[in-house]
Order: sequence, then structure tokens, then C-alpha cells
Amino acid sequence: MINESGVASVRHISRVVAATVIAFLLIVFTFAANAFAGIAGEYNVVINDNGYEYTITTDETEPIEILNKANITLGPRDLLSIADFRAGSGGTIVIDRLNTINVSLNDLIKTFEVYADTVEEAFAETGIDTDGCRINYDGSAPVENGMVITVQTPKTVTINADGKVIRISAINATVSQILSVAGIELGENDYTEPSADATVSDETVIDVYRVAFRTKTETEKIPYETIKKDDSDIERGTVRIETQGKDGEKSVTYSVKYINGLAVEQKELSSTVVKEPVTEIKRVGTKNAETVPNGVDSYNGFYVGQVINGKYTHYCACAVCNGNSRGITTSGKKIYNGMDNPYYIACNWLPLGSVVEIGGIDYTVVDRGGSGLSKTGRIDIFTPEGHSACYKKGTGVCTITIVRLGW
Repeated sequence: MINESGVASVRHISRVVAATVIAFLLIVFTFAANAFAGIAGEYNVVINDNGYEYTITTDETEPIEILNKANITLGPRDLLSIADFRAGSGGTIVIDRLNTINVSLNDLIKTFEVYADTVEEAFAETGIDTDGCRINYDGSAPVENGMVITVQTPKTVTINADGKVIRISAINATVSQILSVAGIELGENDYTEPSADATVSDETVIDVYRVAFRTKTETEKIPYETIKKDDSDIERGTVRIETQGKDGEKSVTYSVKYINGLAVEQKELSSTVVKEPVTEIKRVGTKNAETVPNGVDSYNGFYVGQVINGKYTHYCACAVCNGNSRGITTSGKKIYNGMDNPYYIACNWLPLGSVVEIGGIDYTVVDRGGSGLSKTGRIDIFTPEGHSACYKKGTGVCTITIVRLGW
């Protein structure tokens, strides 16, 4: 027998449980629906900020709001591209930053403003051709505001070596490095201009100097010396050779320095006398020659035996002193520097050929001179030792005795 009241109770409880389960499921479904609805409103956006990319999740649809939410600020001249962006679905927002870069081109610094993301793109944007150049950044390096990019262009260098001309392009190299590239080696004494440690610049010309040392032996003359001895038994103006001079010989060894095949310097290493020179001995007369009278006792107010107070200077056979370099006096007598002293004077107040005695020496008047020599007592003494001897002997006063008037 079934107790219906108990059955009714069971049915009541089942309905209550069922209602509770349904209510719970409704709550779960409602929460899930709301949750899925929230997730469905967000999406991913890629931001490319001057070459740097990262992804953010957002529910914003305006690009500026998306950037603000990502704490990204645009500069006043930065560029924003949304060509690949789709609001609510994703894509890429591209930011091109305006950066300032400094380009040091062969030490000349220029400043540029670029939107490029990489160094390579920056050069393309500025129009700088870097082909063959040395750059301190890789082309893929990102552009950073204020960065300094160093560009060194190739330099053309000309080498003159061993009779050849070689041209090489190089960057920031020394002369030594350039020679190494060209396969040119320097010997121990070789050198270059500019020096080996100098840094080349554009159009530098490197000259290589090959230096060699060689020895040579030559036979050379030893000039003989001349000794003059005064001889009072010989008349003045007369020279007698007592011993004839002869040159000697010596064997000399030299060290000769050659630069690029040309002898430029030599130094004596040793010397050996092969034949001794013979010294020449000359006897120089100091005896006054007897003046042959010509029968003229007086001339133009002057007379033989007259004593005059005079003043002397000296001259030689050069063009400055003599007025010409021919060595011809007014009387026709020949004079030249280096000759034995003929004891000649020039004056304008005595006839040519006159003989005067000065300091125990007889002088013959053979030449004329300027107006200064017209004054009585003024004479110019010929000096065969040359121009410097004239200055050395100088001027002075003297006593002049007339020995003969004219030839």
C-alpha cells in the first residue's frame, strides 16, 4: 500500500530542486554571456613607433585615444599613418618621428631632420651617397634623435715609386699603410715624403726615395804649394823659378750616397798618398831697377827729384776698380789679379811712364782714373791680390819722390 501523502511530499521537493537548478543555470548563462560580450569588445593593435613595434590590446577605436592609452606622445611634427589600421578589428598604427641627426662628412659636420627609421634610410632621405665610404653605424641601425653619424669618403692617393705611378683609394690611412696595400716595401735607409706615419688626405702624392750607399776609389791630384822668397839681387817685377812645382797624386776612397739612382753626397773614407807633390819655390825680386833717364828734367811744373806729400788708395784689375774686366790700362800695359806685382800706379797729374819712389819702391805711372786723381800727390796703387786686398790695405798718406818724367 502506497502512502500518497509521502509521494506528494517527494514530488514537491523535486519541483523545488528543479526550480533551484534552473535558476542557477540562468545565473551562469547570464554571467557567461556578459563576460563573452566584454571580451568580444577588445582587439589587438600593432604600434610601429619609428621602427620599434609592439602590440597592445584595446577597446578604443580612435588612433589618438589608442596612443594615449599606450602613453605614447606625438611631437608637433611627427607623422601618423593609419592606412593599415581598422577600428575595432586591428591592424598597424605607424608613427614616423622627426629626428635630428648630425652627419660628420670628412670632419665637416652637417645637421639634418629626417623621418627615417634606420641609418640607411636616413642617407637615402638626405641624398648622401655613402657608396665605398666608412660609416660608424650599420645601415640597419635605428635612427636616434641627436645621434652623430661619421662618414669617411675614400681618398685618392698617388704613389711615385721605382719609376712607376700608382693610384690607390683609401680611408683614414697612413702613408705606411698605403704603401703596404700597394705592395711597396721600404729598405733600411729608404724614406718617403710625406713621412711614413703621416695620414693621407685627398690627392696626397707620396714620393718614395730609395737610398743606397756604395764605395768608390779615385786617383786625385794633390796641388803643389808655392813659396815666394824675396831676393834683393833680382830687380822688382822679376820672378825666377828656383824649383818647379809638381802635383802629387793620392788614392781616395769615398762612400757615395745615391737617392733614386742619383749621387747626391759623398764622404771620404780613406786616403793614401801615391806620389808626394813638389813645392814650387819662386824668387821674387826686391831690387829697384835702375831707372834710365830720358833727358826730361821738368814737365808741367814738376821736376825730377821733387818731393811731394801724397795720399794713396788701392785698386785691382776687376771691372769695379778698373772700369772694365779686360785688364788693359791707359798706357796699354796688361794687368790681372793674381799676377806678380808690377808696381804700377794710376794718377792724372804726371805723364804716363813717369817713375816715382814711395817707401823705397819705384812705381811706374801706367794708368789714369777719375777726377780725384788729378790733384797733385793723389795716386792709386795697383794691387794684384784682388778686390778684398784693396779694402784691407786701405788708404793713407805717403811721400812721393819723382824719379823720372814720362817714358
